[in-house]
Amino acid sequence: MASTLRFDNWEDSNGTPILDGSNLAIPSSAMPAGSILQVVSVTKTDFFSSTAPGWVDVTGLTATITPVSASSEILVMVDVFLGASSFISENLYWKMLRGSTDIGVGTNGSVNNISGGGNFNSGASVPFMGGTSKTHKDSPATTSATTYKVQLNKIVEGGTMYINRRGNTTSQCGISTITLMEVAG
Repeated sequence: MASTLRFDNWEDSNGTPILDGSNLAIPSSAMPAGSILQVVSVTKTDFFSSTAPGWVDVTGLTATITPVSASSEILVMVDVFLGASSFISENLYWKMLRGSTDIGVGTNGSVNNISGGGNFNSGASVPFMGGTSKTHKDSPATTSATTYKVQLNKIVEGGTMYINRRGNTTSQCGISTITLMEVAG
């Protein structure tokens, strides 16, 4: 025999409403600080390449979250699988952004402030491939939809930079992810 529990209101021990008949989800205000309120994740499995110098958006490595509270923080976790053609003999850099604002980057770089990257120095024969990751806690202070993304940059002219593949072959590939977790403030 099945049982049914019915109630009009649910309150905590202090008499603060947690649920009522019209709100079947626990409101964020009832969650203690540090609680995970929501998770948004995007996984990029296809290739991205660019020969352009300077910062370029990585197509498909963007995620949007709408915080339920302006006091929430967003934990941004990025894993990037980098690759380069054999012509690059310098560094590839990547950074994370909230909209057009850099986040999780250094502040004293004389040329670039970055979130991560790799020193390729591959010379003329061994294209590089490897993963880097970064976690950053951001405070967007909004309840509006907020977009986070990854940009990639190379320092020298010539060669091609890649996401999710080795420079000289498509037979070796990886994945890249961006995960957003809203944390109650």
